[in-house]
Formats: sequence, structure tokens, C-alpha cells
Amino acid sequence: MIFTVITATYNRRRLLEQLFKSLMAQHYDEIEWIVIDDGGSDGTGDLIAEFQREAKFSIRYVRQANGGKQVAVNLGLGMATGGLVTIIDDDDWFVPDVFSSIARDFTTIAHSETVAGLSYLCFDSAGKIRGRQFPIDRMISDHFECRINQNVWGDKCEFTKAQVLRENNIRFPIIGTKGGIAGDTLFLLQIANKYKTCYINKPVLVKIFLEEGITVNWRKKALENPGLTSAYYAGYLNSRVRLRIRLRYMIAYVAIESYAKKRIVDPSVPGSLNRVLFYLSYLPGRTIGAAWRRYGDGAHPLARRRLGSNG
Repeated sequence: MIFTVITATYNRRRLLEQLFKSLMAQHYDEIEWIVIDDGGSDGTGDLIAEFQREAKFSIRYVRQANGGKQVAVNLGLGMATGGLVTIIDDDDWFVPDVFSSIARDFTTIAHSETVAGLSYLCFDSAGKIRGRQFPIDRMISDHFECRINQNVWGDKCEFTKAQVLRENNIRFPIIGTKGGIAGDTLFLLQIANKYKTCYINKPVLVKIFLEEGITVNWRKKALENPGLTSAYYAGYLNSRVRLRIRLRYMIAYVAIESYAKKRIVDPSVPGSLNRVLFYLSYLPGRTIGAAWRRYGDGAHPLARRRLGSNG
């Protein structure tokens, strides 16, 4: 089993050594680490060359013109040759010696045509489990039912069959010119539209949230790319999502469309109930969107609303 680990990075050379060391600490040689340098200027390529001389596994490095995380990740997905693919940020690292157990877990779903991959828990910087655990260990479900409806919040570590990604052309959405938020979630929703996932209550990754990162600056990043954020909210209006959760995301959808000064229209998600939710959400959504536009990321209570985030 060859694992493909894809990392998009931009001027964060200082962080990559920890991830590299964690890959070395797997004591598992069937790894392909694809590093996409998104036009940085801090000498990341020189550092990766040092890693390539030291590593027993494959490291592939590409430097592209600055285009954002989504573009970088999609380039990496097109290069992947492993059987299981995972997308890992440059400030995260793996727990030692977990790849062998992940490979064993993979054997339980390898021949299933309905299960696309595996999802694991993460540690935070204090060594505590990040977010909520899955309702049942080794639960076979999908992102809508397991993660959204059960409010299983917090970042997880996903491994997806490369064959599923190739055959369905699953990629990060490219919307707008700035990175924004939600690319990871929209990627998972594409998988959930057709496949299930095996959710395992075992931490395999340490996630660090830097001050300049998306998680810490969630609202600011969301408002930078309202088009992508709108697609993120609309993605949660699927009929498989519980009504009360859909209502919250419909309000968020109207709010971000109002913030962007667009003509707010029904997001055209199937189902008569969604049309009712749209009309119920219109006034509160418009009010919150106006506050976002007026106060930005400021101190006004409405401007601080972080609608729809389950991070």
C-alpha cells in the first residue's frame, strides 16, 4: 500500500521539518510525499532537496506560480500515484508509527465499491483530541449523516482511495481569486454525494492552529472569498441534512450573498422544504450580511456571527 501525502505550502519552510520527521518516524517506506510550493520565496525547494537526500521514501517537489491552496492541491491530486491519498497542511504532523495500522484498516474497505476511504481523529497542540469523536468506532457512514447531523465538529484526517478521486474527478473547487475557507469541506461533500467513509476513533495527526491560519481567522477568510463561502453554505442544504441545521446554513447563505451585494436568489437546491427555509431565512440573513458588510470582522455582535462553521 502506497500512501500519497499532498502538502501545499507558501513561505512556511520553517514548518515543514516537523512534518518530514513525522513521515520518517512512520518506519514505512511506501510513502509518496508531494510538496507543492505555491510560489514562495523562502527557499523551500532547497530544504526539500535536503529531505530527498535523507528520505527512504519518495518525495516529489513542484513549484508553481502563486495560485492559492486549491490550485496547489489539485496539482498534487493529478500527480498522485498511491492507493490512498491524504491532504496534510504544512503545519501538521503525523503520530509515529500509524501508517502500518492505517494500511491494515484499509484492507477492510479495499474491495468495497461504496466506501471511499478512512477518516481518523486529530490531536491538538496540547495532546488532546481535537473536536468530537465519531458516534461509533468504525462507523460506515457519510459526511452528511456522521459529521453534519451528529455535530462531529473539529478537523479530522482523511484518507481517500485514489481510484475514487480519479474516476469521479474529485478536486478542490476553484472559485474566486483568494483562498478563503471551505475547500476541504466541499471536497468531502463531493465524496459524500456518492460514497461512504469508515470513521475510526483513533488519533493519527497533530494539528496546530497558527495565528495566520484559516482556522484562527475563519470569519476573515470567509469574507475574503464570498463566492467560495456561498458554495460552502449551499453544500449543506442537501436533503440529507437535518432541517434545523439546514435552516442555519440557509441563513448563512443569504448572509454571505447579501454581504457580497448580490441579488439574493433561492440557491436552487432540490426540495420544497428548502424553498420554505429560504423565505424564513431571508430577513435574518440580510440583517447579518449587512452587519458583515458594515463592520467587517469588527466588534459588532452581528458581525461576529460565525454561521454554519462546524470547525
